[in-house]
Amino acid sequence: MSEDRAPDVEFRASVRARRLRFHAEPGVRIDATHSGSRRTNLPDEVEAHVTYEDIQVDEVIASWIDADAE
Repeated sequence: MSEDRAPDVEFRASVRARRLRFHAEPGVRIDATHSGSRRTNLPDEVEAHVTYEDIQVDEVIASWIDADAE
């Protein structure tokens, strides 16, 4: 990984919703060199059976390809 140069692969997404409700706590796993999200009106740890309103999630997943790796 080399964060001193632009990533070789980068994925960005934004999601907005008026209302969002989880019937169970989700299990989420992301395997990437770097990832991060910015959330509005949605905590990092959501709760089951709670309605969240006017939410937005901006996600970035970035990775660097190591040319020397076999």
